[in-house]
Amino acid sequence: MAIENKNDNMKIDMPEQENTEMPGMEELLKILIDLNMSQSQQSVSLLMNYMNDVEENFFSVLQELESVKEQLAHIQNTPQTKETHHTLSELTGKMGEKVASLQEQLQGFRASLNEKAAQLVQNFKEHGVMALNNVCEFLGVKDTMMQLKASLLERASDMQASMDKIDKVGQELRETTTHAKNIGRAMTGKDALEVPEPKENGFFHQMKRPYQSMKNFCSNQAGKLEQAIGRMEKLEQSADRAAQRKVEQKPSIMEKLQTLKEKQENMTKAAPAVEKAKKQENAL
Repeated sequence: MAIENKNDNMKIDMPEQENTEMPGMEELLKILIDLNMSQSQQSVSLLMNYMNDVEENFFSVLQELESVKEQLAHIQNTPQTKETHHTLSELTGKMGEKVASLQEQLQGFRASLNEKAAQLVQNFKEHGVMALNNVCEFLGVKDTMMQLKASLLERASDMQASMDKIDKVGQELRETTTHAKNIGRAMTGKDALEVPEPKENGFFHQMKRPYQSMKNFCSNQAGKLEQAIGRMEKLEQSADRAAQRKVEQKPSIMEKLQTLKEKQENMTKAAPAVEKAKKQENAL
């Protein structure tokens, strides 16, 4: 992924389709479907869908950033607006870097998952179904979800910080502009103007749109991942309880041997009494 580190000419190259192909994962999912291992298949597919959703959202965010760059280009180059233009351009460049960083992390997740999936497929071919006993644990599905959730929350926080900075810049520009006007008004004896409130659909409101979109998306996806992680934990707990019940209900080998030994001892003790009863019966 290439990022030009020039704020006024920011460009982010999205990955080509071949970079996101995962043959190992695709083969593993087919095997899980064929073996009717729906729980593992659904958990893995859920993670893949989340990553796809996050990556696909990058395109719309970058399109909004392009519109922001166009608006920045139309800011008049005056002493009052020079610092505003520089700060907003810098924020735009940093947002591109945040998007690129998250995408690189996703690509790392994909590569790791695909490698582990290919190993599982090979284990299955060599050792059979037993190799698929702990698919999600082997792939690290839950850990990946937790890492992705943390990254999304971090990006949402970054977006809010950027919006706060845009609000601050807007306020400073309104104060500077109003102050300049009031100097002229004071010279003509006119009353000073109050610093105006930000316009709901004004320039700075438009500047914040891609940041708000990215924040909302990251927060929503993090919330969905939180729910998915909770469901996985409940399934794990349920499976652990079922396994524990099975162990408790199934007598151990030592218990079986002890029971057999006691039965044999009882039969040995009862043998003389049985023999004596037979002799008495024959004597009659």
